[in-house]
Formats: sequence, C-alpha cells, structure tokens
Amino acid sequence: MGLETGVEWVRWDASIYRNPKVLRLLGLPSGHKTFVAYAFSLAYAGENGCTGIIPRLALPVLQATTKDAQRLVQADLWEPTKEGWYIHDWHVYQPTPEYVAKLSKAGRDGAKARWEKYRAQASEPAEPAQDSPGEPPI
Repeated sequence: MGLETGVEWVRWDASIYRNPKVLRLLGLPSGHKTFVAYAFSLAYAGENGCTGIIPRLALPVLQATTKDAQRLVQADLWEPTKEGWYIHDWHVYQPTPEYVAKLSKAGRDGAKARWEKYRAQASEPAEPAQDSPGEPPI
C-alpha cells in the first residue's frame, strides 16, 4: 500500500509515558524493545492503509519478534486476528481510511483550484505601466 491510502503521521497520546499498560510493559525484561515495536506498529499501520492491522510478515520491519507480539497482546495493546494483530482501539484514536481519502481529495481539489486561478491570472494580458505625472516619457 503506502501513502496513497495512508498517512504520514499518527495520533500519539502525549501521556503515553504514564499509561498503565505501557508501564507494565516497560517493567518487563527487554520491555523497552517491545515498546519500540509497538511505536513502530502505530507508524506502520498509519502508513499502510489506516486499518490498524499488523500482518505477521511485518514483525521484522517493526524490529519485533513473536515474543514481542505476545507481550503486546498480554498488555492489551494488540489483539490477535487471523492475519496477525490489530492495534487495540485503533479506530477510536486514528483516522479511518475513508476520512484519509476525503482529506486527500479535498487537498487535491484545493490545489487544482489554486493552480487554475494562478493560470488564469498568468494568461491575462498585463496592463501597460502608467508613467508618473511630471516625469518625461522614456
């Protein structure tokens, strides 16, 4: 997929550092590594269609292992699916694919309108410059 169906950003809770689920995860041996996998999963899901789905094949890209995935499920940050995992409450906090498509269309339409206005102004003949009164013509 990619950015034609995704976003360049995801919403991130500024208080994530004190979220009880995250604190429990960080308390585990190598929990910080699992947290990095979680952060990467948010970016991956945002960039790849905004569905919140993390396929099993994406684990290496996320610098994650199946043990990390199990920890994220135990921490209630991921939910298991047939394809892999779903980021818990993704749909509550992140834009839907339909919303992303609507924003993208609005951006294209706005750019098109601005470009058409610019082209129309550029094609109009310029008015001749008026000499200032009292100055001889050159």
